[in-house]
Amino acid sequence: MKLKNLKGIIFDVHRTLVDDSGFPRDKIWRLLKQSGVKLDMSKYYRLYDNLTKKYFNWQAINPFISIREIHRRRLNSIYQHYSVNRNIEQDVNYLWQKMATSKIYPDVPEVLNIISNRYKVALLSNADHDDPLIQILVNSEFSFDAIVTSHQLELYKPSPELFYCVLDKINLNKNEVIMVGDSPISDISGAKNAGIKIIWLNRNGVQLGSHFPEPDYQISNLTQLLDLIET
Repeated sequence: MKLKNLKGIIFDVHRTLVDDSGFPRDKIWRLLKQSGVKLDMSKYYRLYDNLTKKYFNWQAINPFISIREIHRRRLNSIYQHYSVNRNIEQDVNYLWQKMATSKIYPDVPEVLNIISNRYKVALLSNADHDDPLIQILVNSEFSFDAIVTSHQLELYKPSPELFYCVLDKINLNKNEVIMVGDSPISDISGAKNAGIKIIWLNRNGVQLGSHFPEPDYQISNLTQLLDLIET
């Protein structure tokens, strides 16, 4: 069944349109090895995952800090754990540069080119103003009617104010748009908080936790979006 009365589509960026799989986890352990650390990889991955959950807990970040600062704090905690003395700012800049080498998912160009002729298309991302992933999309000459980041409002998804800001910028109401994103917390919960329908892009076939609201639709690749909308 096609979605009716749809005039706009809001996309998440990270792991929805741009693939940064393994970043920066697999860059950081190489930095540790450069400093002579003999890693137990399973323990490193566990530490990294635990620190990521701690520092990227969007709803607990108060007062607001930038994504770059969150990366810096996580990296500093990893270095402290392994008693490594490195230049944090230099390494954060290095990681930022490496993030800029991420790739657009193969299914993205066709879909964006098709829908941009019929719908207003917006980006909504927990990102800084100089986010490399957004720049990858902009530099690929895709057309976006609005780009809203957490840095602009000093709020993070799932805060509904970010979604309202997108609606204002594209001059549509919540019943005329749909959100497409991969994150149960940021995208599913965020869209539901704002009263916007959500398509959960579940590329890896993970199980949705029972504590999250049910998405309105679920797809495993972006091409399936075309089956839900009128093109």
